[in-house]
Amino acid sequence: MCAATYPKPCRAVWMRPNADTTIEWATQIAMIVHRFEAALCAGETLDSLDVWVQQVPESVQDELRAALEKCRCDTPPESVETRVFASDAVIGCGTTDESLFSTDDLFHDRAVEGCSTFHGLSKAAVRSLQQELEPKSFSTGTKLLCQGEPARGLYLILSGSVDIMDTTTGERIDCDGAGSVLGEMSLLTGQPCSAEVIATKDVDALVLSIEGYRELKAEHPEVEIALSQLVSDRLGGRQHDALCGKTIGDYQMVRCISRGGMGVVYEAQKIGSGERVALKMLRHRFIYDDQMQSRFDQEAQLLEGLLHPNIVAFHDHFLAYRTRFLVLELCDGADLYRLLRIRGPMDESTVRAILGQIAQGLLYAHNSGVIHRDLKPGNVLVDRCGTVKLTDFGLSKLIEAEVPDGKAVGTPSYMPPEQFRTESVGIESDWYALGCLVYEMLTGSILFAGSNWMEMFELKRQCQPSDDWPAVNASDELRDLLYHALQPKVEDRKLDLESISRWAEDVEGLFDAHSGRP
Repeated sequence: MCAATYPKPCRAVWMRPNADTTIEWATQIAMIVHRFEAALCAGETLDSLDVWVQQVPESVQDELRAALEKCRCDTPPESVETRVFASDAVIGCGTTDESLFSTDDLFHDRAVEGCSTFHGLSKAAVRSLQQELEPKSFSTGTKLLCQGEPARGLYLILSGSVDIMDTTTGERIDCDGAGSVLGEMSLLTGQPCSAEVIATKDVDALVLSIEGYRELKAEHPEVEIALSQLVSDRLGGRQHDALCGKTIGDYQMVRCISRGGMGVVYEAQKIGSGERVALKMLRHRFIYDDQMQSRFDQEAQLLEGLLHPNIVAFHDHFLAYRTRFLVLELCDGADLYRLLRIRGPMDESTVRAILGQIAQGLLYAHNSGVIHRDLKPGNVLVDRCGTVKLTDFGLSKLIEAEVPDGKAVGTPSYMPPEQFRTESVGIESDWYALGCLVYEMLTGSILFAGSNWMEMFELKRQCQPSDDWPAVNASDELRDLLYHALQPKVEDRKLDLESISRWAEDVEGLFDAHSGRP
């Protein structure tokens, strides 16, 4: 199979502003914290805070770090496989202050500044955008966007209301009003509009022409970044997904399976054969993020070389709609995160059967030179036949490779102490995560549930397995497994995956025979 050749993306201008650029740093910090919170709520595995803090000048880094720490403490961990992050894009990504959207020309500039889509833009970009926007009025019943046709421009609604309709089904997808931005997906991707937008009440708007948009993004690429964030939020927030029903590459999109901070997963059918697959799409907010795109490409490269019944199979990858797609085996079932939250703790025989299958997949990966580095309930799938499959190898690395950038990656609740210290981790890091996973299957609770990065590291560094900890009602065999897997020091950690793999059996009774649900 030939690997797709991806063009090297440009670095986002506003991520590392030039020192001469004047920026409202309070607004910039608020925007970074908003993105950070979105990733946390979606269950996205995050880098150390340094990655986020370095997006602003040294003079405000302490302020941003404090805000991110508070956000981490206030936000409960969730699963990337099951959590839908409903951003303010669902209701138009606007502001509640209607005075900012007066039709008076004096307030047009305030409308741009007050729209959260454009928060974080440099003052120079805002000025250029304001100069390109043209005020227009649309009477009730006017079509601002026509489904199946390219957008004629970008619309910032000042007053009035619109309905967003799917003309193929007659379904009313949503309604929007003052503060809404419309037409961004067609402009960004070059594709026809996925829905029709009709004025239900006389609309006053500011309109950016297609030519104006092209000139603006050439001078200020950060404008395209802002629109890509809006597209990303809308695909992750609206009940109706704009890509469902579309043909992308050789695939017909059927439904959205799950949404997370980094990607969106769809069920799709291959045109011609009718084969059902999973399409994993990198969120548009990362189209200028070299690091995230590299992780997505790495997942494709690693999965292409892993062929095992307990690892989700890789079929292909391609570029479309200005972003990346992975074509993966469709696992018709649920992840362990969802199963545990719906069904609660599992009996030991079920835990052993699941654990044996995980061990088989993990042992194969390790023997193939790959460390997962993000083993957690949301990344373990169980299909309706009872087969367990490991997924999401976006943070995996080759055993002989060093950590490329010295940054800690992973999900804190399941990471061993050495992974917090950005040291080069080995297969023992997966053993530790597996110990955390075993405890969670037996009890239904997360072993390490803290949210502060440093506090979690100190807790894990000091927790020493004993007869009293972790407290589980299990056989001596499983308690012995936990004792050796959860050792804080790498040299003390032991796990015989080959022996555990002999426990593997198909898991029965996890799904209702009639509904197919957990």
